Amino acid sequence: MARAGIVYSHVAKAAAQLTAAGKNATVDTVREALGGTGSKSTIAPMLKQWKAQHEGEVAAAGAGVPADLLEAIKGVYDRVQVGAQVQVEQLRIEHQLAAHKVAQAAEALREEVRQLGIEREALKAELHSVMAAFAREQAARHQDAVAIAALESEKTGQAQRLADRTAEVRELADQLAQARRQFEHFQEASAAQRQDDKHAYETRIARAEQEAATLRANFQDGREALAVLRSEKAQLEHTLHEQRDAAREQARKLYEATEGLTATRELASSRKFELEMVVERLEHAHQANERLEARVSELEGENADLKKKPAAASPKTRKTKT
Repeated sequence: MARAGIVYSHVAKAAAQLTAAGKNATVDTVREALGGTGSKSTIAPMLKQWKAQHEGEVAAAGAGVPADLLEAIKGVYDRVQVGAQVQVEQLRIEHQLAAHKVAQAAEALREEVRQLGIEREALKAELHSVMAAFAREQAARHQDAVAIAALESEKTGQAQRLADRTAEVRELADQLAQARRQFEHFQEASAAQRQDDKHAYETRIARAEQEAATLRANFQDGREALAVLRSEKAQLEHTLHEQRDAAREQARKLYEATEGLTATRELASSRKFELEMVVERLEHAHQANERLEARVSELEGENADLKKKPAAASPKTRKTKT
């Protein structure tokens, strides 16, 4: 049965004295230092608490290390731990800076990609506009071709009508010549009938001359119509030349726009190559970041190993004494 009044301070004092003397503080040695009083069930939890609070001193006492050497070891350990913590903090700061730079590069890259997208949409709109203008020009040229074909057909009809009128004039001229020959024959054949037929002949002559005048007027109208058709043909040819020149100018502008679009595509390809290079640099930065994180983990592992080293000698010493 434990002596009345044994408290934690008594156990702590006895354990400290045993440790200072280089002895191992156990339940039995502490009970002996207390004068053989106190139960083991009372001393054991108090001694366990004290050992937990003075783990380094207990390990040094178990290993037979002097107190001043223990303090020196603790100082070295503390300095190593502080150095390791400083190095870890520096690596974390470098990691944060690298991550910040990577984030800035990624943001700049996203902005550049957005700008390239805007330029691409503008080029697509410009290309659609050029294609629409080209389609309109082709439609106008088709309409002009249809109009020219219609005029050519009309000109062919006018020429055919003029040829018909000319044939009619020739036929009437032949009829007139034949009438004159008949008149001369009648004049030579019968002198008696000449006087009787004179009036009828003159009437026929007047009618024939009137018809000839009509034919001459028709022939003159045909010549004037032919002149008008020739003038219209010349105007149509001039208009056709102007439209051809305009079509060539539109084709030249379209070619220049196509050349500009090709240059823009080459610029976009160059931008794409630069974008791939930036992505490659980002991957390198990511790999460097992973190496930094691995180095931080390695230093943290070394720090944990350093913390375990002072306590590693105690079990080995106990095993040797046993």
